[in-house]
Amino acid sequence: MQKIIKKCTLCEHEAVLKYKRMKGYIENSFFDIYECSFCGATFVDPLKSDEKIYAHIYKQVNIVPGYERYYRYSNLIKKVNNPLAVLCNSEGVYWAVKEALVKNFPEKENISVLEIGSGLGYLTYSLNKSGYKTTGLDISEDAVRQAKEKYGDYYESGDLFILAEKRKKNYDCIIMTEIIEHVEDPKSFIKAAFSLLKEGGKLIVTTPNKSDAPKDTIWQSDIPPVHLWFLSEESMLYIARDIGKKCEFIDFTNYTKKFYGPSYTATIDQIQLGLPRLTKEGVVAPGMEASHSKTKLFGLRGRYYLSYIRRRLKTKKISSRTTTLCAIFD
Repeated sequence: MQKIIKKCTLCEHEAVLKYKRMKGYIENSFFDIYECSFCGATFVDPLKSDEKIYAHIYKQVNIVPGYERYYRYSNLIKKVNNPLAVLCNSEGVYWAVKEALVKNFPEKENISVLEIGSGLGYLTYSLNKSGYKTTGLDISEDAVRQAKEKYGDYYESGDLFILAEKRKKNYDCIIMTEIIEHVEDPKSFIKAAFSLLKEGGKLIVTTPNKSDAPKDTIWQSDIPPVHLWFLSEESMLYIARDIGKKCEFIDFTNYTKKFYGPSYTATIDQIQLGLPRLTKEGVVAPGMEASHSKTKLFGLRGRYYLSYIRRRLKTKKISSRTTTLCAIFD
């Protein structure tokens, strides 16, 4: 059968259709999945985000699968003395962010940090409690309002591209956790973030790690159009080269030594189970409601949405990689 080819919008090389009409996050929506062999990226078609989805999610975040854990974190960290340590013990994403900060900014009192996509605000708050002067930026005015009410005046609402035009070279470090897989143009997003960095500043980026997935994996990320990209280390290195920056990755060996356990993989057919997440009206689909009792199903320590993963592969292998990729750009 003849290959169906589409131009990769990240590197403009040819990408091959790997799966047709994958069920989307909202019922009766479908997406094709393409893979680029040049930059190692997998992406969906149509490659278009839907801001309405996030409005639906945050209105019922306490029961949306996957996002429910963020709601729990946002409540838990107000009750503990060291909220950043609690987050680091919960997911590799936050452990990696702390590792990157400790490695690059040993004098944390003297740096200014911006978290782009601060959402419910718990990471920005935790970083401030640990001595990192951090501002949270989110495009959602509602999310910023809620974060300010819960944690204080650490947040502002705004669009990265607009801010990049107004506030040049203002921060020593920018953090983006699980953001670039949501945006239509990750390269432009990262480039805009650099406009806000001082000379010698660092950009810390995390995203689901395609390099950790089995080679025949088609999609092991959240469901489009929530996630539009599934990126590898190769993808990150390509972005860095293309915008004239350097890139290195956090080694997760010490994390996996402490937290190794079941390792999960999924085929595309298995990912179809349990979809969609939301109805056409934006309500959590019947039977998909998350609760505290379902925590292990919906993912901790970077293991995503296990309710639709049927097969588990248990390993006790200490690895430098996890399902989270953490890149440091400078």
